[in-house]
Amino acid sequence: MTTSGSKQRFAFINVPYAKRYERIYLVFIAGAAAHGLVPTAAVHDPSSRFQLDRICDLIDPASCSFHDLSWMTIDSKAPRTPRLNMAFELGLAVAFSRKARREHSWFVFDRAPYRLQKALSDLGGVRARVYDGTPTALLRELMSALQREKHRPTLDNLMTIYEAVAKVARRIKRTYSRDLFDTRPFDELRFVATETAKDNVASLRT
Repeated sequence: MTTSGSKQRFAFINVPYAKRYERIYLVFIAGAAAHGLVPTAAVHDPSSRFQLDRICDLIDPASCSFHDLSWMTIDSKAPRTPRLNMAFELGLAVAFSRKARREHSWFVFDRAPYRLQKALSDLGGVRARVYDGTPTALLRELMSALQREKHRPTLDNLMTIYEAVAKVARRIKRTYSRDLFDTRPFDELRFVATETAKDNVASLRT
């Protein structure tokens, strides 16, 4: 997993694959790339490979993972069911982070203060990074979460990269796919985020 002699560091993105989370998905792609990380996500894959295997293979080598647990409602379709994928993938990340000689940092994001302690009491002492649902607020929380990273973009850098990714997302939806949570759109969004980050974050050019 190297390019040009440099070891790539991956960031796994764990968000609900729903239209109302598209902006949040784009923020995590942009924010990861801005900090010199390669975004990864278990987006829809045309292969027949077992989904759980794919998820584990993405989380295991990742240096960090972002878990948005803000969708805690029960859906309206019978049988009425809560979404458990995000919490399940967080559990996998916690397990991988505890393996011997592993360096994996996981971060939990939510939109309601103190809800994590009630929903997941096993994570007592872990503070969710609470944001108000806007890209700017989430980018600020990402800056705080990743303050120990080598590359430390400014908020202006992050907004520029996010806006470039959002622009491409609009073009993708207009020209060939209404679903951003798919393999080809994700690859294109990640590429744009990475290239824009190199153009705007000075330390990524050295």
